[in-house]
Amino acid sequence: MTDFNKIEKKWQQKWEKAKIFKTKEDKTKKKQFILEMYPYPSSTGLHMGHAFNYTIGDIYARFKRMNNYNVLYPMGYDALGLPAENAAIKAKKHPKIYTETAIKNFINQQKQLGLSYDWSRLIKTCDPEYYRWNQYFFLQFLKKDLAYRKKAAVNWCP
Repeated sequence: MTDFNKIEKKWQQKWEKAKIFKTKEDKTKKKQFILEMYPYPSSTGLHMGHAFNYTIGDIYARFKRMNNYNVLYPMGYDALGLPAENAAIKAKKHPKIYTETAIKNFINQQKQLGLSYDWSRLIKTCDPEYYRWNQYFFLQFLKKDLAYRKKAAVNWCP
């Protein structure tokens, strides 16, 4: 009988060792940036909706690579907010511990799906280095009146 877990592990190791999905600078190719929604690490793992959505993005990334594009395809986790905090409270765990554990599980599952992310570009919105820069740029936008509060029928960005 075929041992699919063994085959999967073999190829995951080869891909990781060869850094096959890492984006390298190549000025001879057209650039393509592919970004999907970042999941909330507020559950213990992915569901079928995640697998469906991320497979679509992965197919597109692979298609562009096969057509000689230099593809930047990162993954990240929207880990700074109420969904993650509420999940941690419900699980009776410290939010940081809960979130980091959930993210590790999400990454493992996404790798098992064979998704071709550039894992060297991983983003976690709960990392101080990440939100420090978000805060910095937001303050710069405020100073230049690029961010402002205004009454409107819906939230929008011109």
